Parts: sequence; C-alpha cells; structure tokens
Amino acid sequence: MTTVLGWLRGLFAVGMLAGFYVVAFTLLAADAALVWLTLWGMVEFPSRAGNWSLALAGSIPAASALLYGIGTVSRTEEPPPDAVFLRRADAPGLWQLVEELSGQLRTRPPTRIYLTSQANASVSEDARLLGFAVGERTMNLGVPLLRWLKPEELRAVLCHELGHYAGRHTRFGAITYRGAASLRSTLFRLRMTAQSDQGRVGYAWLYQAAIGAYAWMYLRLSLAVRRRQELEADAEAAAVVGPEVTARALRAVHALGITWAGFESRYLRPVHRLGFVPEDVFEAFTAMMGDPPVRERMAELRAHPVELDRSPLDSHPPLARRLALIEALPATPARTVAEEGPLIAETSPVTRVQRKMLGESGHSATALPRSAWADLAAEAFAIELASLLLDAASDTHALARPTLATVLGLLERGQQTELTRRLTDAPEPEEQLTEALYALTGQALAGAGRARWVLSWTQGYLLDCPRDPRGRLDDLVAAAARDKAAVPALRGELARLGLDIGAPVPLALRTVAAPAGPTTARRSTRNASNLVVQELARQRTVGKVTMGAVAVAGVVWGIALFGSDSSEPYTQSYRLPTAAVSMYTAWPSYPDLGPTPSYPDLGPTPSYPDLGPTPSYPARLPVPIMTGPILRPTPSLSFHIHFVVRGDTLSAIACEYGTTVEDLQERNDMGKRTELSVGQMLLVPAKGEGSGIVAADCR
Repeated sequence: MTTVLGWLRGLFAVGMLAGFYVVAFTLLAADAALVWLTLWGMVEFPSRAGNWSLALAGSIPAASALLYGIGTVSRTEEPPPDAVFLRRADAPGLWQLVEELSGQLRTRPPTRIYLTSQANASVSEDARLLGFAVGERTMNLGVPLLRWLKPEELRAVLCHELGHYAGRHTRFGAITYRGAASLRSTLFRLRMTAQSDQGRVGYAWLYQAAIGAYAWMYLRLSLAVRRRQELEADAEAAAVVGPEVTARALRAVHALGITWAGFESRYLRPVHRLGFVPEDVFEAFTAMMGDPPVRERMAELRAHPVELDRSPLDSHPPLARRLALIEALPATPARTVAEEGPLIAETSPVTRVQRKMLGESGHSATALPRSAWADLAAEAFAIELASLLLDAASDTHALARPTLATVLGLLERGQQTELTRRLTDAPEPEEQLTEALYALTGQALAGAGRARWVLSWTQGYLLDCPRDPRGRLDDLVAAAARDKAAVPALRGELARLGLDIGAPVPLALRTVAAPAGPTTARRSTRNASNLVVQELARQRTVGKVTMGAVAVAGVVWGIALFGSDSSEPYTQSYRLPTAAVSMYTAWPSYPDLGPTPSYPDLGPTPSYPDLGPTPSYPARLPVPIMTGPILRPTPSLSFHIHFVVRGDTLSAIACEYGTTVEDLQERNDMGKRTELSVGQMLLVPAKGEGSGIVAADCR
C-alpha cells in the first residue's frame, strides 16, 4: 500500500510541475503570437502598423520576468549555507545509530550526513528521472539537537526523518520543492515588473494574475499531501521508540527551537554586527539554558506548546494535532536506551559549523571569552536605546548633543507624547519610552563609574548599582516616563547617587572602547534586500535590451515605411490588452508559499517576500485601441530606494515621500511591523508620486 501511495504522489507532483510549464508557456506563446502579428503588420502595411513599439516594449519585460522565474525549476535544493559534511571517521557513533534505526524501519540509510547550526533536522533525496529512480540521500542534523536532546528523544527525531525515507516521501520532494521555488520566484519577478514603468504598458499584471491563480491551486492541492506525510513519519517513529517518547521529543524540539532562535536573534546576531562573538557559541547557549528563568520558560513550552505566527500554508500539521494523534496510540512498554557515548568523536566538525554560521553574514568578528562577551552584549543593548532616546530629544538648531538633563527637562514640561512619537512607531510606545529612559539613566551612571551593566537572558540587560541595592531607581524611572510630576523625585535620586545629569553621556563600549551600532533585535531583511537589488539590476538590463529591440524595429519600420504606398487599404486595428495600474482596482499581494518540502520538523527556510492572497479579477479586461506609434524612452522604475539612517521612523519616511505608513509596509512586505534597522533598504514612491494621503501630523 505504501508503494502504491508513493507512486500516486509522484505522479501528482510531476503533473503539478507540468501544469506550471503549461500555464507559463501558453502565456509566452500568446505573447509571441501577438508580437509576431504586430511586426508582420509593421512590415506589410507600415503606414497602418499601429503601436508596434508599444507591443514590443510591453511584451519583453513581462516575458523576461516569466522566463527568469521558470529558470528556477531546474535548480536543485542545496544544503544549508552553514552545513558541514560529517565523515564517518568524525562521528562513528552517529553513523552507526542512523544505520541501526534505518534497518528497523526497513529503508536505506542516508549516504550523506551534514551538521548544521539549526535546532532542526531534515532529509532529502536527489532522485533521478523526475523522482521515479532512486538517488543519493542526505540528512541534515542540527548541533543543538545533538547536544541538548536526551538519547531517546534524539532517536525519535531520527526515526521521524528516516520515516520519510520509508514512506518514499522524499523521492518526489525535490520536484515539489523546485515547483514551489519557481512559483515564488516567478510571482516576485512579475510583481516587481508590474510595479515598475516597464510593466505599466505591458502584460506583467495579466501574467501575475494567471500564475497567481495556478499557485493558489497548487498550494491547496499539495498541502494536504505534505501534511499527511508528516503524520505518517510520526507514526513510523512511534512504532520504533514508542508514542510517549515520540511526543516528548516533539515537545522538546519545539521548546529548544524557540529558545535557540531567541538566542540567535536577541544576543548572538546583534553583537556579531558590532564585530564580537563568543569563543564558543554553543557554550554561550549552554549558559543561557542554565539560567533558571530560561529553564522555567522551556518547561512551560514543553508542557503547553504554542505555535506563534503559524502560517496557514505551513507544510506541517499543527503541533497540537500531531501530539494528539501520537498520544492516542496504544502505549508501549518503556524501553531503556543505553548511553551510546559521544556520537561525534571529533570536535572539529562542530567548530566548522560555528565558523560557517558566523561567516555567512560577511562580518569579521573578534572572539571573546563568554563572560567578556556577555558584559559587552548587555552594554551594547543599553547604549543603543540610550542613543535613540538622545536622538529623539535633540534639537536640530542646537549644536551640543543632548544629555540626560535635556531628556528630563522635556519630560518635566509634559512632552512625553512628542518624545515618544520621535522615538518609536512600535506598539505600546509608553513602554518603549520607559525602557529607553532606563537605558539612558543606567548608561549615564555606568559612564560615571556609579554602576555597571550585566547580561540578563530574559530581560537583555540589568543595571548593577551598588548604592541602589533595592532597585528603587527602576520605579522612579518608570514613574518619570509616565508623569511629569515624578521627574523631580528621579532628579533627587540621581543627585544622591552622585551623578551630574548635565554631563555628556558616554556612548562607547567601555569593554572594548568602541562605539556601539544598532543592536536591537529585529528581523533581518538582508535576504529580501538582496532579492530586490538583484531584481532591479535585472530590470535595468531588460530595459536596455527592450530599447535596443525597439530601436532595431524602428529602423526596419522606417525602411518599410519609406518604400510603402500610403494609399494601400489596411483596415485591421490591433487591440492590445494593457495592465495600466490606473485602470484596475488595487491588486492584493499573493500568499506566502510556505517552507520548502524537505521535511524539517521546525523552523522556516528562507523564502521570497510574502505574496498575499489570490486576487479576484474581472472576466474581461478593458482593451483600448492603439492608434499611433509610440516610442517610449528608456524605462525607469516608479519607485526609489531609501536607506534607513539612525533616527528614521516609518512615519517620518512616509511624510518625506508623501505617503502613509501602511503604503510603506505593503511595498516592503512588512505586514504590521514598524521596526527599522540602520542600513535597511526600503522601497518608497518617487517624490511627487506618492499616494497623496499623508498623516495629519506631517509638516
């Protein structure tokens, strides 16, 4: 039965991939026929040729975007960028365990094992002949799983991944992956082209609607199959190690994945951007795991696993459903798993994983002992917030940099609302102001030698002030941020601590005597920015090719026109469908196509920008009659790129370009987020071409 299901799923995957080709090449054939008909009329009846230049200028950009997206179908899935090949000599115990479990599941073991930095595991297969012939098998296994899962939990995770091999799920996974990747790429290219001047006279909007409709169908039909495969792999694991251990492993991986992701995003990556990393990343994470509040949080995540921000197009079923199905299976006698000893005999593979994980961002970094790195991290986070508050309090006409006294003066005059608006666009801005004031006050004390910052794995940083052992300063800062009447009490306490609030606040890392840059934890936009830059470069190249083709066709048309008889009857008129933005209602973006189907248990994989829900579009598009030849100038994009600098907020950028925060969020696929990072690239409307609707507080 498993074999039959495997073949049926394979035929389904191949059919869906073929359907994408059919839709894409049907559009290209129709476009080519229209261009040929237009060029034929230009040569045969040059005096009545109509808008041949518009047909060329509109067809080439849309067709190139479609072809570029199709090209990704032939690309194979690559290992993660930080993956390190694990030789049998480096980890004989792990290889032996994997082969033993493969035998129990009656399937071939993987031929390659890679170590990665993620708290995750996945398998893939390089099958030949569209998946109908067996190929090399690869397993990716995260170092955090090897280090912090119990032996029986690790066996359950390995059995789940090997269960995908046993169920022949990976034979056609590469096809599904390439199809999804191609759809993402194609829709992204078409969307960018349609938003540019190249697409407004062409067919990019029409192509986008057709491919988007197919993507919607592709996802709905394939999602049920992919989720069913995960449930089958869970059942295979439960049959080998037992339902109780399998459920416990799922809970442990869920909690470990969230904790590891928080460590990376809140501590490791921000301080890495400053140029500093711990000598042993995994040792630093071990210290975090040993913190009592963190242990309590992980225990809560294991007991009550909650999936936040879960996409409705996730290839995995909800964790609650998986656990319910596993725990409903008949209980089996507990099996004692003997300690196998170290699964990895050599430490060099783990060291290489860490080096590749930190090197992929392109930042050079200095390795510090864990304690020194922790002190630097706490200080850097405080300096960042303190600097943002001083920037918000600065007067553009003042030459001197504002101090703590400047901020307290504004609060005492009741300007909390204005200061908060300049500081942040984030939700709960009052809490942001309180946090920033705490950071500024603490940094002033630390710079004067009255206190020091210490790292907190749950709060980021804490102020260690020997003269304030009861933490009275915390309450005074919170009160002053809310009420101007509480500011004098804060002034008095700072005077008691011996602080001169009018002195400049040092904004350098005393640990290493280096200035701190932006360190607050934000979602990285590096991948999205690179995609946008690459697409803009591609569009510029296509624009040059388009104008070259139009110029050559113009020469041919001129020659034909010179020798033609203008009295020749020619009554045919061409009606070219256009996709001008002004003729349609606003198109919503297309949906996120979910992670790659390489069967990871946790964690997303890099993806193209979120493409939103499928649009509904009229059955008949307006088709204006083109009358005279139009030679367009070199296509130019109707949007600009704004590089974020310190102090920028979405509301200020929206005011500058004559648009709204919501418009900027939609253009940059930000959802409801408002956080910005210095150096981030934003797509903004050209000045004078904004929506015309701006916030009331824009000046």
